Amino acid sequence: MPGKDFLALMLKVGFHRVALRRYTGFKSSPYTEGALFYAEKLAAGQTREDVASQAEPSPAPLIDPACEPGGT
Repeated sequence: MPGKDFLALMLKVGFHRVALRRYTGFKSSPYTEGALFYAEKLAAGQTREDVASQAEPSPAPLIDPACEPGGT
């Protein structure tokens, strides 16, 4: 699934808590489909421990089970 490649790229460049939320159903070509992603990037001087200590609910699973290409 191409979305997984994009998630790996986002992790590599410093984002964390990345998730493919869902496909939009919009097709800009026969080979592409719109998708909604969620990610967080640390602020300058902020550590992951700082973020973990904040009481926030965790995001949805990495890939929502309902995420299927071609969805609406």
